[in-house]
Amino acid sequence: MKNKKILAALVLVLALTCAGGAFLLTSCSSSEQAATEEEVIPPEPEPILNPLTGEDAEAGFNEKAADRRIVAFVVENTPDARPQWGMDDEKYSPDMILQAEVEGGITRTLWFYADYKKLPEQIGPMRSARPPFIRFSECFDSIFIHWGMSHSKGDYVGASSIFNWDEVDHINQMGFSDEAGMFGRDSSRGVSAEHTGIVHGDAVPAAIKEYGCRTTPNEFTKLKFNETAQPMSDICADEVRLDFSDRTDWETTVWTYNEEDKQYHTDNFNNNLKRDNLLVLFSDTEYITKEGYQGPGSTGSVTYCNYKLAGGKGKLFSQGTVKNIKWRVNDYKLTLIDMDATKAARKKAAEEAAAQGKTEEEIKALKQTIEVEASLNVGKTWIGWASANNGGDLEIIPNEPKQEEEATDENGNPVETEASEEGTEAAE
Repeated sequence: MKNKKILAALVLVLALTCAGGAFLLTSCSSSEQAATEEEVIPPEPEPILNPLTGEDAEAGFNEKAADRRIVAFVVENTPDARPQWGMDDEKYSPDMILQAEVEGGITRTLWFYADYKKLPEQIGPMRSARPPFIRFSECFDSIFIHWGMSHSKGDYVGASSIFNWDEVDHINQMGFSDEAGMFGRDSSRGVSAEHTGIVHGDAVPAAIKEYGCRTTPNEFTKLKFNETAQPMSDICADEVRLDFSDRTDWETTVWTYNEEDKQYHTDNFNNNLKRDNLLVLFSDTEYITKEGYQGPGSTGSVTYCNYKLAGGKGKLFSQGTVKNIKWRVNDYKLTLIDMDATKAARKKAAEEAAAQGKTEEEIKALKQTIEVEASLNVGKTWIGWASANNGGDLEIIPNEPKQEEEATDENGNPVETEASEEGTEAAE
């Protein structure tokens, strides 16, 4: 009997030992599996952003629009065209507005939208295409929508030729059946007919389908944006005044920074247009006169302003501050270079290279390879495209520091306050 009890005890101990070993093996196996699973967990996908504003889905950008092309509308800017329909729309103001000289000392605008399914009720007054606008829109692979175009004659190369040469997808009211009903007129202002052409925003998707435009975007310019809003520098820019050339100084565009909403405002378009970023690009321009521009037998002439899309100097404004930039276009890709950040990065690289014993020639070559792209703050942008060689002029005005009013008694005599006494003591 005693032997049987000993044998039973040994069996129990062995069973418990096996069970414990199995538990340990299972635990180790589970831990190893958890560690392995943790290692292969894919990283969080990059957020899909509006390529023109940097806004995400939480800010209202429809991520499905990233698979659709940007659209660009040519909108008039003469006094009779203001205020433009849709420009300061509460929900669907343009993501980006380009303003540039066309002819006769006037400017015109080009409105960009990243989502052509979210447009104002009406856009306009619509006007005709010009070569520089087409070429700039190609930087964003845009579907170009316009009402008429300039034509080539003599030394002048018109929009009609650029559309053909560059094979640009464009919808022209003057050559479109428009079964979708995208184009129309609004004569409510009592102005002449050329200031009444409009686009009905809700008909744009159907019109794009009707025309047969490619809807999937090719590679295009991707602007950089800061994750959180920040000043461009410590240089204040509370008022910005731009003359596009010495021919357009009669319509200086003026922007004023508002500290409360952190945006720039202008009433130049007879509305309260607000922008988070202002981008001024200086470019070489030339003036080309076309004779008989109204057709055969016409004796009239028009002088067009043509922009070189070669790049140049510029300024970027946001948060009431400004920074120096350079810009260039290669293969229809627009690049903005932060000059101060580039200078600092090159200096640091040169110091490190010198410490490693690199030659002056090697250091110089290294510095030329370093560029830092400029980042905009998230939000909407206005681009002023100005002449670098024909009188384009930019004036930046910081706010004057506010002076405290001198305290006086009831008779108007100065009263010495505690603050003034402290100031006097400090000065002494």
